Amino acid sequence: MDIKDIKSIYKFLRETDIVEFELEGADGKVRIKRGNAYAVREAMPVEPLPPAEAPREVKKEDAAPAAKPDNIKVVTSPMVGTFYRSPSPEAPSFVEVGSVVKAAQTLCIIEAMKLMNEVECEFGGKIVSILVENGQPVEYGEPLFHVEVSK
Repeated sequence: MDIKDIKSIYKFLRETDIVEFELEGADGKVRIKRGNAYAVREAMPVEPLPPAEAPREVKKEDAAPAAKPDNIKVVTSPMVGTFYRSPSPEAPSFVEVGSVVKAAQTLCIIEAMKLMNEVECEFGGKIVSILVENGQPVEYGEPLFHVEVSK
């Protein structure tokens, strides 16, 4: 197997979700393994959800409490992906409950197809609640934050 073949295999693997590949032939053996910045999360053990708490379809009625004050706005997920509160596992969260935010301030990251997409607040105010756990999958339109809008 020559370098040209190895390069073409690598190029193909870069465009897929395959993390590890091994090929053995008469003239040699090739093993390619690649990683992901968010793949190793030793500090956050992953546990399966109990059946009663399994993810369910998000409806518009579920987006906010029934008696929501007029000055509370909901920040929703702009895409399907994985919710992260900080830019890396060691870094502090972008915001906490009680944080005062400005318009265009980053609130979280949604990872979709190996791309990290920053979610910005569209208005200024104070974070009242964070509705999603770090590392949790989210759907398009799913509520992420409640923000008390500044007057």
